Amino acid sequence: MREYGLLLLPILLLMTSSGRTQKSAAPSRKVPRESKWVEKTLKNMSLQEKLGQLLVIYYFGEFTSTESPEYKELMRLVEQEHVGGFIVGTTRWPLGIIRSQAYPTAVLANQMQQHAKIPLLVGADFETGTAMRLDEGTSFPSAMAVAAAGNPQDAYTIGKITALEARAAGIQWVYAPVSDVNINPDNPIINIRSFGEDPKQVGAFVAAFVRGAQENGVLATAKHFPGHGDVNVDSHLALSVVPGNRERLEKVELVPFRAAIGAGVASIMSGHLAVPALEPDTSLPATLSPKILTGLLRNELGYQGLVATDAMDMGGVTTLFPPGEAAVRSILAGADTLLMPPVPDAALAALEDAVKSGRLPIARVDESVRRILSAKEQIGLVKNRFVDIDKLNQNFGRPEFAAQAQDIADRGVTLLRDEKHLLPLDSAKPLRVLYVAISGDPDVYPGYILENEIRWRVDSLDVIRVDTRFARADNVKLPPPGSYDVAIVGLFVRVADRKGTVGLPDDEAALVNQLLSSGKPTIVACLGSPYLIERFPNVPTWLAEFSTNEVSQRAVGRTLFGQAAIGGIVPVTLPGIAKLGDGLKVAANPMALEAAPASLSAKLKPAFEILDRAVNDHAFPGGVLAVGYQNQLIVHPFGRLTYDASSPAVSANTIYDLASLTKPIATTTAIMMLTASGRVQLDLPLDRYLPEWDSGPNPVVRKKVTV
Repeated sequence: MREYGLLLLPILLLMTSSGRTQKSAAPSRKVPRESKWVEKTLKNMSLQEKLGQLLVIYYFGEFTSTESPEYKELMRLVEQEHVGGFIVGTTRWPLGIIRSQAYPTAVLANQMQQHAKIPLLVGADFETGTAMRLDEGTSFPSAMAVAAAGNPQDAYTIGKITALEARAAGIQWVYAPVSDVNINPDNPIINIRSFGEDPKQVGAFVAAFVRGAQENGVLATAKHFPGHGDVNVDSHLALSVVPGNRERLEKVELVPFRAAIGAGVASIMSGHLAVPALEPDTSLPATLSPKILTGLLRNELGYQGLVATDAMDMGGVTTLFPPGEAAVRSILAGADTLLMPPVPDAALAALEDAVKSGRLPIARVDESVRRILSAKEQIGLVKNRFVDIDKLNQNFGRPEFAAQAQDIADRGVTLLRDEKHLLPLDSAKPLRVLYVAISGDPDVYPGYILENEIRWRVDSLDVIRVDTRFARADNVKLPPPGSYDVAIVGLFVRVADRKGTVGLPDDEAALVNQLLSSGKPTIVACLGSPYLIERFPNVPTWLAEFSTNEVSQRAVGRTLFGQAAIGGIVPVTLPGIAKLGDGLKVAANPMALEAAPASLSAKLKPAFEILDRAVNDHAFPGGVLAVGYQNQLIVHPFGRLTYDASSPAVSANTIYDLASLTKPIATTTAIMMLTASGRVQLDLPLDRYLPEWDSGPNPVVRKKVTV
């Protein structure tokens, strides 16, 4: 979903006991001081330049030749149509999503800024961090997974890191946070993108994100006004209808937006939503409704920042009005910027005709352009519109950013059931695991990050992958229960635009039930909608992470095996399953090694002496012995790097490549197994087992060697 917004001011609202806003004689809010640059610039702009400022156009951040049609079209929009901003996005191909790249994104932004008469606002939908749109960015879990960790400060951290990385890549406008209260389990497009169902809790996380982002140099956006959380239709496909009367809207939907305004949010994004309680014409989405954008947002809530539309190429608008008419109606309703109009030239032509005919007052256009220019000045684009490419990798994708993201994801993992106390699994014991990765979407390699987290912790891993296109559940044959000790089922269901559902297909649900009925211990790890558990009411162990992102998959792997504690709380109600705030606690049980005491090393002295004799006999020049025992580690270096007496001695830090280790490890292990089975006796000559040994070279060595 493509969405966006800007900055400006906290307000103080006077409320009645019913929660309805009362108009006061002088609402307390900051009003932007008149800017000489803004007023001078506005005065010298042509009508076409003013109208161009209202548009925000999509671009993809990849290497783009200056002679390519794509580059020339971007420059045409900048130089001839005078567009005010761009949004960095992703693109699709048959195997999935392709994200933009940080360096091309920044380079293109600089090139467009160089050709722009007025600085451009560059935005991106970074709900889960810059990695949502940029390959190299930091990835955070979904909003619901963040709320499961229970600390709004995490939202501040995400806003801060996202802002720092965004500015490093030439992006100043972040279209986040989602401020919708998800109270409808069948919501196909918000779901885990929401911080939950408690309006006050959602408001606290929204306000924290806004502060974290805007204190670090970007414009944040609260979306999707007046609230997208209680719908059952994806507004990318058609017009969604928000039920409930005005009193319900005040108590639920509007609470987080009031919190965002109180935190000084720079912009608010309208949703393509029919809201009968606010707009009697149910064929008119909020984006095109003066009653909602001007009457409620501007006049009642006193909001003075930027109002951005949701993407204008969504079905919630395009199925109702042609591109030009939709553009005119949005500006008349009170929007300041038009995000991704499907036909930019049609939007500009319709706006110009509306101004010249008197339908769209020029004063209304000036009002929006003034806000846009003020926002650009406020974030420093007037003084410096360019990003320093040489410093991009200093402020983008830093290791500490990834570490903070992992910590947040770990703490958001929520255990809703564990009837047989399977968790945490003990990777120190022999364990055969069947991992079944089930994706409710087309996915060539679902759950591969979680697979990697499991693989190195177990003795054997059998993997089955299922998705809706490449490996259908109907074609899967499960291995016999006797072939594994425990099954881990990973459910991956993404919230995606124009998909229309966040459910699990029937054939995939049947496969899960088949595993649950096998009689073997089975852990279901759900990375996606928490409401999926309602399809499996008898599941004994259910781990929820509310996010399919890579960082979330790592968090699930870490908590499955006790590397991180489990302490998340579910941010929504699951009827008959869990109440808001439920979640079982499981302490961490990490495999931590510590240096062994001298007493334990003393017990291994006979082994050390054998190694020294082997060095003296030229069996090998040296090596490092590492012994792990009950979380204690003994490291014993011996010998030298070569047989030369002047060669450096081996130390505990000496590195041996795997080729050097393969021969002794494989041979030693094989001999140990053969000796244990009675097939080899160590005190017999080698020629007893290898008769050809007698005919080999070096007779002196041959006579001394036993097994």
